[in-house]
Amino acid sequence: MICLILVVLSVSVTNTQKTPHFLNPENKLFIIMLDGFRWQEVFNGADSSLLHNSTYTLDTSINKALYWHASKTERRKKLMPFLWSVVAGKGQIFGNREYNNKVNVSNPYALSYPGYSELLTGSVDFSITGNDRKKNRNKNVLEVLNNTKSYSGKIAVFTSWDMFPYILNEERNGLMVNSGLQSAEGRELSSSEHMLNILQSEVIDEPGETRYDEITYIACKEYVTRHKPSVVFLSFSGTDDAGHDKRYDQYLQEAADADRMISELWRMVQSMPEYAGKTTFLITTDHGRGSKSSNWNKHGFFVSGSSQTWFALIGPTIVPNGEMKAKNQVYQKELHSLIMDILSR
Repeated sequence: MICLILVVLSVSVTNTQKTPHFLNPENKLFIIMLDGFRWQEVFNGADSSLLHNSTYTLDTSINKALYWHASKTERRKKLMPFLWSVVAGKGQIFGNREYNNKVNVSNPYALSYPGYSELLTGSVDFSITGNDRKKNRNKNVLEVLNNTKSYSGKIAVFTSWDMFPYILNEERNGLMVNSGLQSAEGRELSSSEHMLNILQSEVIDEPGETRYDEITYIACKEYVTRHKPSVVFLSFSGTDDAGHDKRYDQYLQEAADADRMISELWRMVQSMPEYAGKTTFLITTDHGRGSKSSNWNKHGFFVSGSSQTWFALIGPTIVPNGEMKAKNQVYQKELHSLIMDILSR
């Protein structure tokens, strides 16, 4: 229940990586990340200073029609209807700093690798200072779960960013990770998986560090349909890519697309007996961004606002309290214990 969640979140967590003996194998969990997506847009919708600025929004009239409303409660619904209808109605959303309900990363770097590592390991490794391609020496919650009887072989990771084999140290633990432009593997691939493999290998002309979130989503959905994993880690990169490109219009579109895909995934799992009534979604981000219109596209140690994040929960054991308005402080590393708590009920 929510009282247990709040107790967990108020306690300092150490990275002992002890595995509880009371994991419930019936519980399912989807951890869904929107890379570098600010709390400001989550709770207030489109920022007028950026939406009406042709430097960042190429077609202001179309984007105003899509995302603008004088009321911030209506703006955020236009941007993320699933989050503010289903999740707000049946779950909880943390991080609206206008109510002193704060969520922050603990690491000082406010970059992606440190943020993902903090969340997944439950601690801050000060040697992880950036996004260098080095294998994470710290055990993460997914590999801990994969070494239990309850969840062994039932973990799946799908990410748009190709750094996750390093963040999760896939080579050490053998987790099922599909990252970047990595092809789906296996002897009996579905027609959709075959199509995605062809698309990634033959159609995409200029491969980079990330792939389209829609490809990541389809690959994840196909795997869930066929293999029915118990714990899924799904990470989208579109919001962060658009932010670095200084494209606020695309940043909003990527957020709206992510909300749509999460909505479709929620409806799908609720229609499957293996997941219906047993599944929790934890939706969050790895870091914030600059809090001003002049630096919204940046994040990092020297960019104010970069440590500020948010998260949302929906599932059978989550009390439907909606937007959390009580004064509170949660740190990214504490979500590690929350993950274990969700799977232990």
